[in-house]
Amino acid sequence: MYLRVAVLPDSGEDTGEAADWASRLLAELSEFDDATIDMEAGGEAPEGSKGLGSAAGALLARLASVDVLKALLEAVRAWATRTGRTVEVSIDGDVLKLTGASREQQERVIEAWLARHAPVA
Repeated sequence: MYLRVAVLPDSGEDTGEAADWASRLLAELSEFDDATIDMEAGGEAPEGSKGLGSAAGALLARLASVDVLKALLEAVRAWATRTGRTVEVSIDGDVLKLTGASREQQERVIEAWLARHAPVA
């Protein structure tokens, strides 16, 4: 499963600054053992990853399980709240925007988004 994570530039910011923020997020997410996370290279995304267009400040994560996806989303949500940044994540074209909303609001949105990507039992 591929997850695309894009740190969006604030108004008046250039894409290079968004890329710097994405590097900081990448350093924080490096603790995930069951995920391979790298800065997204320009051009085409790997097969199976769809969603946000080409943008500076984007990471691409290959995840081992839905549990790793949940943990990664929680880490990104916490980072976005702490830094005041806006982060978009996507799987197969389904985009979730994480912003400075309250923890409860973000948890409800994340749970609904995750439910759309849970494996069928």
